[in-house]
Amino acid sequence: MQYQGKIGAMTEETVTLRKSLDLDKLIPLLPQAEDINYWRELYPNSTISDRPFEGFSEFRGIPKAELDEYRLQLREEGYFQTPSVIPAATIQEMRDCIENVRKAGFPTMFALVYDVFYQAFGYFNSTLTGILGNGYKLVPNFWVYYIETSDSDKGFEPHRDAEYENTIDSDGMPTVLTLWVTITEANPLNSCMYMIPANRDPEYAEAIKNLKTKATKFALEDIRALPTQAGTLSCWNQYVFHWGSRSSSRAKSPRISYAVYCQRGDIPPVDDVIVDIPSVLDFPTRLSLICRGLYRYSYASLQPSPQAEALLDFLRKHTVTLKKT
Repeated sequence: MQYQGKIGAMTEETVTLRKSLDLDKLIPLLPQAEDINYWRELYPNSTISDRPFEGFSEFRGIPKAELDEYRLQLREEGYFQTPSVIPAATIQEMRDCIENVRKAGFPTMFALVYDVFYQAFGYFNSTLTGILGNGYKLVPNFWVYYIETSDSDKGFEPHRDAEYENTIDSDGMPTVLTLWVTITEANPLNSCMYMIPANRDPEYAEAIKNLKTKATKFALEDIRALPTQAGTLSCWNQYVFHWGSRSSSRAKSPRISYAVYCQRGDIPPVDDVIVDIPSVLDFPTRLSLICRGLYRYSYASLQPSPQAEALLDFLRKHTVTLKKT
């Protein structure tokens, strides 16, 4: 793991997307969050080890024709999606981890203490290597989504990820990718992902250079729905305009997923913390990464709230520990 002392750019638009937390439930639970045995007892069927990335060589490769198609779509439209590549048993383990964490009163982000969410990278490794090259790195800006079957719940508002400028190389390929992994099916009833393909967005080219670029000139008919099966990997660059739609009480299941960034290994780190794959990722480090994500994407909702000070202290304490790693 590397710490570079550099904070990634955050736009005003990003601030509006940060998620609120249920402080009344969470603050009394914080002492338990630091206890690895608590998590092991909460869900004994999933492991917490020091080396969750081991065993990547056991996973199959990807046909060249399939990889070529992903690369072409990335250049032209700014995104691609794989078929469902994660086995059903692994998907179920992920969902069980998240459901147990949620039932215990924690934000779903705390499910990332478990190995299975990092082991899943083995199923993506050949694809990511083909896109980003050998030695690609994890940029651990994690978020875990749980969109309920409710008319009031929804995914992130329309936005560009837009945390880093100029991450498209001279060949038109991204040097930073967003990875979005669906643990349940995502469809129009339970909050599908919608996107404006890069080649249909008149403001896309400007967005690469200016992180505050809006998306106001696209045609409605160019909006593309991205329904996915559980176990699908969807990837896009930093600048495509996208959003998670509103859910519905008619949905058959919640939309559960998680997201993170990866970057090429042959460029300077784009953010303050970079994780090698594979590498040691022990429990204290994972807890720190969880706190980093909660602080990064929930800070706006916590800042004006006096009763949030205990949580902010907890998040800062573990984020500082991470920076000293």
